[in-house]
Parts: sequence; structure tokens; C-alpha cells
Amino acid sequence: MKNRLLAFFLVTVMAVSMVACGKESAEKAETKTEKTKTDAKPVEYDVDEYVTLGDYKGVEVTLTGTYDFTEEGLDEYVSKTIADASVYVEDTSKTEVEEDSIINVDYVGSQDGVAFDGGSAENQMIDVAGNCAAGGTGGYIDGFTSGLAGHSVGEEVAYEVTFPEQYGNADLAGQTVIFTFQINYVAKAIESKADLTDDIVKENFGSDTVDEYIDSLTEQYKSKLESDYENDVQTSVLNTIINNSKVSKVPEELVQARVDMYLNLLEMQCKQYNTTTKDYLDSMGQDYDEYVENVKSNLNDSLTEELILEAIAKKEGMEVDAEGYEKFIANLVASTGSKDEDAFYEVYTVDNYDGKRYFRQQYLIQKAVQFCVDNAVVTKGEAEEN
Repeated sequence: MKNRLLAFFLVTVMAVSMVACGKESAEKAETKTEKTKTDAKPVEYDVDEYVTLGDYKGVEVTLTGTYDFTEEGLDEYVSKTIADASVYVEDTSKTEVEEDSIINVDYVGSQDGVAFDGGSAENQMIDVAGNCAAGGTGGYIDGFTSGLAGHSVGEEVAYEVTFPEQYGNADLAGQTVIFTFQINYVAKAIESKADLTDDIVKENFGSDTVDEYIDSLTEQYKSKLESDYENDVQTSVLNTIINNSKVSKVPEELVQARVDMYLNLLEMQCKQYNTTTKDYLDSMGQDYDEYVENVKSNLNDSLTEELILEAIAKKEGMEVDAEGYEKFIANLVASTGSKDEDAFYEVYTVDNYDGKRYFRQQYLIQKAVQFCVDNAVVTKGEAEEN
């Protein structure tokens, strides 16, 4: 099932951007460039001139996911959650390090007999075969774990390792050092409920007993099923409504206003790191003009879908209700660290598109989404096999 970029596409992108900037971003709204302070004519359009609505009330959709609670499904969820946690404990049945062992070690890196900064650690769980932290994906420097297989628990092992020429620390780049390992124990992964004990749960999963932990996972699983169902209903209904409707085009001035809003926020974020958007993109090997065109294309797609929902809101006579909108905007303001609502709006304001207008419009679009979902006819079909 295709997931569309719907009404909250830009809100989400911008909120993430603003969280990265923190509270300082809202304060910097007062020092925005003159570009955003002009008296440009606000973007105006009649959505009915661009949108031809198809059926949007009572649309029929069939879901093929798994949404009903079963013990089998719970067992799979529990096992996956436990395995994904990458918890390892001592395996007392093994005393020798093998090529594919997970082991717990302390290590010290030294050069000319002197330990160097950042080269020592204790109680580290490492994957010998993967040359990485157990359960991780980022690797150590080449050869870091190569001399451990064949040694025993309790043994101290030392051997040379050479840092790559392009290593980030210039003092160590290309240098050969000695890493000395103390092998504490061979470990095993906790992969299922059967591997759990109260002590393991208490130390690694935040519960006092195995039963308490499984009870919490059961509730999580039920919530996941409900969330999956709600999300899939919304996606299916919106896909159907959007496919039923037509948008002749998106007003160019609306697209440009959203592009300006996006780029303004991105520029604000870059300033926090003493750079510009263009310089940042250059450093990432991206062409600025090409990047802007991609942003414009993505926003045009998103706006196509927003216009359909905006037309539905208009046809149904939906309005911004004070109580609902207050909760909606308060959550956004709090999540971005803005000092108050006005400062929050100002950050999102550009030449001809006001931040407050933008978020009020998004609120109406969300109401339209919920209206369509509430009026849909949903059928559960046979779940697709993985």
C-alpha cells in the first residue's frame, strides 16, 4: 500500500528542524532577513477552481493487515522486542573465544607504552566476527577484534592494530598501536521469553519481574495493533479519496510560499552551526539549485493532496474551533521549544504566507481527514502472508 505525503508533511519536516534548533530558533525570528518582512500580497486562491472532488463520504476500503490479538502474534512480538533489545549475558558454558563469539572485555590502547585518550574502555560487549559492538552495525577500525579468537576467559591478550590513514584523529591516523584486552566472559544473546529471568529483566528492561515485563509487552502489542489499524484505515481512505479526485494544478504562488518557508527554516537551522544552506549542501556534495527543485517537486505533490482535503473541509463547512485548535497548536509550540505562540508563528512566516494562517489551515485539513475516516466503510480482508 502506497503511503502518501499528506497534510502534515511540511509540519513534520519543520517541527523536526525546529527541535534541532531549540529555543534559540524562536528567538531568532526577530532577526530574520528583510525578505520575510515585506508587504507582499498574501497568497489567495479559491480551492474550488483547482479541485474537482470525487466521492469522499462513505468510501469503501478493505484492509489486509493483522489487527486482531492472538497469542501467536503476541509471542512473535515479544520475541522480536526482546531480540531487538540486543541484551547479552554471560554464557557460563563457554570459556574460549570462537570466531563468531560475543564477548565482554576491558581494553586499553597504548602507543609507545602510554595509553592514549579515547583508547580505553571497560565492560564492552563486542562481536568478534563483526568487528563491532554487539548488536551494532558501526564497525571498529580494521583488525581491532582479529586477535581474540582462540583465547580463553580471564586471559589478557595484546596485539598491534593500525589506524587508517584517513582516521579523524590526526595524532592516530596511520599509526600502529597496541590494544590490550582483558577477556571477562563469553556472552550469549537474550532472544526470547524463555531466556529471561527476573534479574535480567530488572537490569535491562525496567521491570521487576518477568511476568511484569510480559504484561507490559502485552499492552504494547495491543496498542500497536490498534495503531496499525488506525494508520492503515487513514492511509487507505485517503488514497481512495485522492484517486477519486482531480487537481488541475497547484497555485504557483502557494508552492513558492511553502518552498520559501521550508528554505527559511533550513537556513535558520544551518545558522546554528555557523554555516549556510548552500555551504552545507556543498559539503554534502549536493547542488543547491537541484536541491531546491526537488523540494519544490515534493511540496507540489504534498500540496496536491492538501488541496483535495482543503476542498472537502470547505464543502463540509468546517471551521477552526477554538478549543480543538488551542490543544493542537499548544502541542506544536511546546515540541519546538518556542517561547510563545506568536514567536512560533513568526518563525514560519514568509513574504506572502503567514505562519498562523498555515497552521490554522493544517488544523482544518486534519479535521477533513478525520471526517473522511469516520464516514468510511472499512472491511477487514484476509491478512497478507509475510
